[in-house]
Amino acid sequence: MALAVLSAAPSIGATTPEAKTEADAKRHFSSGVKLFQDGNFAGALAEFEAAYRNKPGPNSLKNVALSQKALFRYAEAADTLEQVMSRHDAELTSDERAAIRSAIDELGALVGSILVRVPVKGARVSVNGRQLEPEELGRPLRLNVGEHTLTAEAPGYARASRVVRIAGGQRDVPVELPMNATAGFIEVRASSPEDAIAIDRVPLKFGYYRGPFPPGEHLLQVYRSDHATYEQMVNLQLGETVVVDVPPLVADTRPTQPDGPSPQVRGWYGLVAVTGLGLRNDPKDLDLDETRASGGSFGVRAGYRLWTPIAIEALLETGRHEMQNVCDKRVDQASASRDCGTDGAFTRNLRLDSFRLGPALRILSSGDTLRFTSTFGAGAVRHQLTLDPPKGDADILAVAVPGGEANGWDPYFMLEVGAQYNWGHVLLELNVSVFLDGASNTRGRFSDGSTWAPYEETGGILMAGLGLRAGWSEWTPQSGKRR
Repeated sequence: MALAVLSAAPSIGATTPEAKTEADAKRHFSSGVKLFQDGNFAGALAEFEAAYRNKPGPNSLKNVALSQKALFRYAEAADTLEQVMSRHDAELTSDERAAIRSAIDELGALVGSILVRVPVKGARVSVNGRQLEPEELGRPLRLNVGEHTLTAEAPGYARASRVVRIAGGQRDVPVELPMNATAGFIEVRASSPEDAIAIDRVPLKFGYYRGPFPPGEHLLQVYRSDHATYEQMVNLQLGETVVVDVPPLVADTRPTQPDGPSPQVRGWYGLVAVTGLGLRNDPKDLDLDETRASGGSFGVRAGYRLWTPIAIEALLETGRHEMQNVCDKRVDQASASRDCGTDGAFTRNLRLDSFRLGPALRILSSGDTLRFTSTFGAGAVRHQLTLDPPKGDADILAVAVPGGEANGWDPYFMLEVGAQYNWGHVLLELNVSVFLDGASNTRGRFSDGSTWAPYEETGGILMAGLGLRAGWSEWTPQSGKRR
């Protein structure tokens, strides 16, 4: 680049009203020259730009271009030199014009240009973090050689991004930024600028509105004081724009505040469940002390809310009960004592593992943030019962229930009643849970080889307790509103 940094500051007329402004311009210009000579090109650029703002002149603007070139911002340097030619041509000598044209040609080998095309009208397009003005789209955009990151954003569309490589001398390279819709669009044209537009009971604008909404049904209402409210259900598809031309509202004295039916709340959800459960059934020949039977379950729930009050879900849950000092009735009876746990009664340890899976039906109240919920479920449960072997003298071992294991798959039935709280997309629940497990197939053998059917007399296992749930929902409070 044939140009060299100019060190002559703008001339100053001390007696003019602009004396202070010119003094500031000279100070910035002198500082820029020193910074440029020291290699601080970013600082020099800021000073020369400040000098030009205070007193526009060709020297300051040429030094701006030189600083931009030193910072490898070739496209900006070329643009700046063209501004020198267009704004200050009358102030330039023929030699200066020739030098500037030569510099522009030199910089032209270090830049290229692209034509950015975006299919979505009004999308915000950025190049290397700089948002383009609307008039820059569709026109050649000059860029330095190298890689450049282009992004495009618009409501209702996924963010699009692309990296392009520009070589020196490339001209008007077409760059497409395709954008994928994530919503549908409703465009409402009211007949009067005084007509208020509401969608899903949420007031939006007067007269005209266009915006994105999730696919599905939405309630459109257009209303004005002392006029009948216009209502229409709009069914949106992904990427589709539905245009509604609203006819003139009819004058009426009825209340005009929208009070139409609430849109249905639908969506996926998932919950992590932790439940403390007490055990209420004794295996054959054993007597449980419920105060010593600690247990609970951990699992996940996943479901879909079909309508505001109804949801279906799947349950996957595992649990364990550790029972200490379980009374062995055989030993207790042989010792002539009916007070299990005292007077020589023999106690054991017992463990019950459970694994459940199955569907459930959930019924919810219509509360927007806080609601009551009931869940009914049925499915398959596998029990694994493990009884520790007896220990003691020969008399005890002769009558005690041997150690052993029993397992099997059985049906279960579940009932839960509780409250659910929606905080944004977060779900929190507190439930009372009851499980009634079948146990007729839970069988095994004792260590002596004899069969063991621990629940053949009771026919089932009853568990009840308090549970906490936490998870995520696709819907949010006021889910009919635009998200």
